[in-house]
Amino acid sequence: MPWISSKHNMGFAFNRTTWSNIRKCARHFCTYDDYNWDWSLQHVSQQCLRRKLHAMIVKGPRVFHIGECGVHHKNKNCESNQVISKVQHVLRIARNSHQLFPRSLTLTVPSLMKKSKLRKGNGGWGDMRDHELCLNMTLATR
Repeated sequence: MPWISSKHNMGFAFNRTTWSNIRKCARHFCTYDDYNWDWSLQHVSQQCLRRKLHAMIVKGPRVFHIGECGVHHKNKNCESNQVISKVQHVLRIARNSHQLFPRSLTLTVPSLMKKSKLRKGNGGWGDMRDHELCLNMTLATR
């Protein structure tokens, strides 16, 4: 399924070939005016990569968001112990039902999804010093 920033931005990995392709698009990533790395990567996928990023999604994740406070969660209970207890419960169920290390995988290809439209960045990444610092991490090392 196509990788969508707002849905697939937690706990993902890619191989060296994908990293090399993303590095070639460093200008698109580092100069996109959005303070969120995932939206910058979405921009790279839509505007620069020859083959768009795709995601393999599992039913039972192994990466969880436990921070309930911040920009998107105002007026929430900021006590992380409650969230951690829920995560531990989910993992206990998965372990007891032998779902953490399955012997086989079933691939389900979803039907055509609607095309995500290009969006303007949220801002917060317009400083040239940030752009240069970001570009420096994509330079080849000796």
